[in-house]
Amino acid sequence: MTKIAVSGASGKLGRLVVATLLERGARGVVALSRSPERIAGDGRVERRFADFDDPQSLGVALAGVSRLVLISTDALGADGRRVRQHRTGIAAAERAGVEHVVYTSMLRAETSPLKMMVADHWATEVVLAESGLGHTVLRHAFYDDLARGILARAGASGVFPHAAGAGRVAYVTRRQCALAAAVAVSDGFVGRRRFDITGPEALGMDELAELAGRQRGSAYRAEAVSREELVARLVSGGMPEMQAQVMAMIDVGIATGAMEPASGDFTALTGMQAPSLEL
Repeated sequence: MTKIAVSGASGKLGRLVVATLLERGARGVVALSRSPERIAGDGRVERRFADFDDPQSLGVALAGVSRLVLISTDALGADGRRVRQHRTGIAAAERAGVEHVVYTSMLRAETSPLKMMVADHWATEVVLAESGLGHTVLRHAFYDDLARGILARAGASGVFPHAAGAGRVAYVTRRQCALAAAVAVSDGFVGRRRFDITGPEALGMDELAELAGRQRGSAYRAEAVSREELVARLVSGGMPEMQAQVMAMIDVGIATGAMEPASGDFTALTGMQAPSLEL
């Protein structure tokens, strides 16, 4: 029996990937986590401890595993730790005889203007390409959480500032990304491939405001401002300075095309229509 492992299985996306695999009738699902006790008990799932800073633990965790969903770790920072973790995981997968790895990357990993956010993903894609492993790279657009966060800038006024210019985002849901991963890891593909996982359409800020108004029943309006003005307004609204700088950086990345265009790859992979954004 093919054993399918999912790393980060106690996290938001990992839990959804495991649940989606079970919904699709998968057997031999192995949930990997540094905190396996946080994974809900289910007789259909084998919980195993896995620490991407501990190669020995990964050797034990991947024993007998045929296919692996490698969800990017949360070791963010400029010290290169996340890439080291991913490299350790990929090397452990090779030693364990894993046949195929599905990696969750980010849209336009090699060319994105959001270099600070995507550099680790591109470096990991390179490690996979240099390995002997078959693999599927799933490049995600921004989650729909970001759209709701942008709208939350409006407060009672309904007017939300942004520095995204005419840039657009093809927002995805975690459930959509989980389905893509579940299909990719269980469809038996043995080669190498890459998919852009996006929503069905890329929305600009004015379109986001219009959609929010229709869905929420109250008026929204997008107000274009400079990066500096956005930071100042977010800080004045109570956001910590560092978080405001990150939000402004994301907006500027959107302005330069980091999250477009929308792709039909999700449908090509799953045979299902990508869901529209719900706010």
